[in-house]
Amino acid sequence: MENITHSGKMSSSELANLWSQYLNDSLSHCIIRYFINTVEDKEIGDVLQFALKLSETHLQKIKEFLTKENYPIPKGFTDEDVTLEAPALFTDTYIIVFMQIMSVHGMTRYTGAIGCAIREDQRKYFKQVISESVELYDLATGVLVSKGIISKPPIFNNHQKVEFVKKQSYLTGWLGKRRPISAVEVSGTYLNMQKTLTKLVLELGFSQVAQSKDVRKYMKRARSVCQEHFKILASMLTDDDLHIPRTFDSEVTDSTVPPFSDKLMMFLISSLLSSAIGYYGEAMSLCQRRDLATNYAKMITDIAVLAEDGVNLLIENEWMEQPPLATDHDDLAKNKGF
Repeated sequence: MENITHSGKMSSSELANLWSQYLNDSLSHCIIRYFINTVEDKEIGDVLQFALKLSETHLQKIKEFLTKENYPIPKGFTDEDVTLEAPALFTDTYIIVFMQIMSVHGMTRYTGAIGCAIREDQRKYFKQVISESVELYDLATGVLVSKGIISKPPIFNNHQKVEFVKKQSYLTGWLGKRRPISAVEVSGTYLNMQKTLTKLVLELGFSQVAQSKDVRKYMKRARSVCQEHFKILASMLTDDDLHIPRTFDSEVTDSTVPPFSDKLMMFLISSLLSSAIGYYGEAMSLCQRRDLATNYAKMITDIAVLAEDGVNLLIENEWMEQPPLATDHDDLAKNKGF
């Protein structure tokens, strides 16, 4: 990556973006290296090699940024958190599905990051990272399409014409005749179903390899909540005779050898659950049928409680790395005896 000029001290938002990306990329670095050791399909392996190079480049660049600002390098996830020689826990099919969904998360996070970036070097860096995430998404999706793995969102085969909403009944969701679901509402629902399916497979696999009884219990509970959410999301489409994406539970092997530390698995699931709140919220904001919006409101509440409990479990085990904090002036004053 080219040398980038900068001026002024890094802002807290810019620091937060780099700190968070370091944790996520160090986690990805562990997962991708393990997947490379188990993958059999060459095309999928090529996508993994591309993703590995991105994570290594990002980690190096972030280290340079933080070192220049005299900030400590986060510990993140290391070789202690992955057993590269562990047998395959997931099939090649799931691996490429996972990579595509993770690229979606990357595009979302990095777009938000550049919206907080003021310094020129930070803007240029995240522009580059966004471009790389788009390329990873394109590569992964291309493989999914070529192998017939991907489930396309529903197609509307009826005749469409330009119309304007004339009655308040357009918003009806509980009483009276409901209008069919709109293309905008289908888009958010389908994406959230794909993301939920990805979590379900991880939770199933992680529940059979986790060392800690508490972590296994949490994975099973998270899977139960996500299964319920999948049913709710599916009903939004099937009520209007639209298809739902294929499931991938059968892509978990019978291995009980943990490829990852409990810390890594808990962090990944907690992060995905937390991010689901944002994805649900965005889909909810686009719903113009009251019943659909209410479904999302319920699921947001469910997932928020589950995600908080996950964070509590991370804290109890001292697995949660603390982000940079603002100066506690009151504490400094106390230490001075004022």
